[in-house]
Amino acid sequence: MSLRTPLAEVRGLGSARQGAHHWWMQRITAVMLVPLFIWFIGMMVTVVTGSHAEVEELIRSPIIAGALLTLIITIFYHAALGLQVVIEDYVSAEGTQLGAIIVMRFILGLLAAISVVSVFKVAVGG
Repeated sequence: MSLRTPLAEVRGLGSARQGAHHWWMQRITAVMLVPLFIWFIGMMVTVVTGSHAEVEELIRSPIIAGALLTLIITIFYHAALGLQVVIEDYVSAEGTQLGAIIVMRFILGLLAAISVVSVFKVAVGG
């Protein structure tokens, strides 16, 4: 039994201000992904019958490469935000929670970097 009031127990646990930023970033990235996915699906439909060289030529366009990079970065950032919420909600041990978030961010960062480098490599003809 504790003699501390509920208010005393929650003081010093940190600010909840990051939650609003996290929530807004999740919504902004979700809204950004809607037109990007529509564009991406449309692009995939148009190149489905194209040759490998035609697809590479399409990606060499600065506008297409920029849109692909925006899509990739937004997807991975949105995924990181969402997975962090899932980990925070369902992993109760603080150490395990922190470890899972670090591993998740590392894996998503690595996959995002590989994807970005791949687009750059095709875009510059390397």
